[in-house]
Amino acid sequence: MVTGRSNDGFSDSKNRITIAKEASGNLTDSILVGTSIANYLRTENTFNINYRYEKEQTTLNVDADYGIYRNENQRYQPNRDYDASEEILLSEIMNSFDTPRDIDIYTFKVDYETKLGAGKFAAGTKLSKVGTDNTFLFYDLIENQDVLNNRRSNRFDYDEMVYAGYVNYSTSLGEKWNFSAGLRAEQTDAVGDLKAFDPELQEDPVEFKYLSWFPSAGLTYQVSQQNTLALNYGRRINRPDYNVLNPFNNQLSELSYEKGNPFLQPEIVNNIELGYTLKYRYNFKIGYSKTIDQITRLIGPDEVDARASFITWENLATQKILSANISAPVQVTKKWNAYFNLSASYLNNQADYGGGAIVDVQAGTYSIFQQHTFDLPNKFKAEVSGWFSGPGVWGGVFRYDPSWSLNLGIQRKFFQDKVNVKLSAQDIFYQSGWEGYSRFNGLYSEGRGNYDSRQVGLSVSYNFGNENVKSRRRNTGLEDEGKRVGS
Repeated sequence: MVTGRSNDGFSDSKNRITIAKEASGNLTDSILVGTSIANYLRTENTFNINYRYEKEQTTLNVDADYGIYRNENQRYQPNRDYDASEEILLSEIMNSFDTPRDIDIYTFKVDYETKLGAGKFAAGTKLSKVGTDNTFLFYDLIENQDVLNNRRSNRFDYDEMVYAGYVNYSTSLGEKWNFSAGLRAEQTDAVGDLKAFDPELQEDPVEFKYLSWFPSAGLTYQVSQQNTLALNYGRRINRPDYNVLNPFNNQLSELSYEKGNPFLQPEIVNNIELGYTLKYRYNFKIGYSKTIDQITRLIGPDEVDARASFITWENLATQKILSANISAPVQVTKKWNAYFNLSASYLNNQADYGGGAIVDVQAGTYSIFQQHTFDLPNKFKAEVSGWFSGPGVWGGVFRYDPSWSLNLGIQRKFFQDKVNVKLSAQDIFYQSGWEGYSRFNGLYSEGRGNYDSRQVGLSVSYNFGNENVKSRRRNTGLEDEGKRVGS
C-alpha cells in the first residue's frame, strides 16, 4: 500500500504589540508591528508491506512501513516600530528565515492471536526508528542583502528508537462475566543534538533512556439481555510531537518568540472508566484520569528583554480529570432521526517551575453535540447539526470562552442511487473561533483566532464499478508515529 500527499501553501500573519512604560499608567509609548509572510511546501509519502495468515482461530499479522515527510518553509518578516499614534515609523528591522525539516520513520510490527483455553491469547512486538533533521537559518537584511546570522542559526537532529512488546488474554467467566488483562512494555532510546553554527553556543546532546510498563484490565457484566456494565483500566504513553522538541528560537516578531523544548518528557496517563450500555444504543460513562508530566503549552516573560514574551512547551507535574459522557441516538418520528452527545469534565492542573512560575488551575467545562436527519418528499434528505463548547482551560493556564457552530445540509440521490448531490453550509454564524487569556509567571496574555470555517459547498459524487469487489481495509504500523509529525 502506497500513499502520497502534497500541500503547497502561503500564509500572511501580523503580530502587534503595544508597549507602555510601567510608571506611565499604561499610557502607550510605542507600537511594534511584526508581519510574517511565508511560503511552504509539505510532502508525505508512506509505504506499507503487509502479510496476514489466518487458520481456524489463529491469526498472524506482519507490517513493515516506511514514511517520508518533508517540509520546506521560507519566511520574510519586517519588524516596524511606530510611535503611539502608529503613524510615524521610528525604526525598522528586516529578517528572513529558511527552515527545512526532514523526517524519516521506519516501523516493523508483528501481532499474533490464538485460542487458549476458554479465551483468546494475543501477543506482539513492534520496533520503530525515527530520524528528524531540522535546519534553522536566520538572516538579517543588511543593505538589501540577506546575511546569515550564525549566532541565531542552528541545526537540530532527533533520533528515536522504541522497542515494544505486549501480551493480552481475554476470556468469559460464566454466562454474564467477561474479563481481559494485558501488559505492554516499551524501551525508548532517544538523542536530541543541537548543533550551533557559532561554536561558543554549542551544547551537549540530550539523551533519553527509559523502560515503561503499561498494564490494562477490563471487566464486563451482562446485567440482562439489553443492559451491560463495563469497568476498564488502562495506562498509556503520549510522546511529544517531533517539532515541539526542536529548541529553535522561532521569532514571531522582534518581541515575541516560540521555541520547543528538547527536555520534554512523555506524558503518562492512568485512566479508569465505568460504562453502562442500554439496549445496545444508549451509552453512559464516568471516568477519572491522572496524567503525570502532562505536555502543555505556556506563554511566559522573556528572561533577557522585559518587554518580550515567548511560547514554549513544558511538562505539568500532574493533571487530574473527572469526566462524564452521555450519547444517545433517538428516533423522534419515522422520518426524523437524531443523535445527542453530552460531555462534561472538571480538571486540576498543578506545576511549580520555581521562581514563582506556578500553575494551580481548576476548571469545569462541558460540550454538547447534536445531529438531526430528516427524510423529505421526493427522496430528499436534510441535516441540521451543531455543537456548543462551554468555557474551559486549554493547555496549562489558558482560559477560553464559549464557542459554537451550526451546520445545514440537503442531499438527493439519482440514477439508482449511484449519483449523490449534496449542498451544505458549515458554521453559518461564524462562531467556532476561540478567545481567552492566560496568567503565568507574572505575564497576562490575551489571544483570539478564527479559521476559514464558514463555508458553503456543493458536491457531486458518482459510484461506479463492481460493488462486490472490495479491497481489504487495514491499519499500518505508522499510525502512532505519523501523528507526531505535526504541521
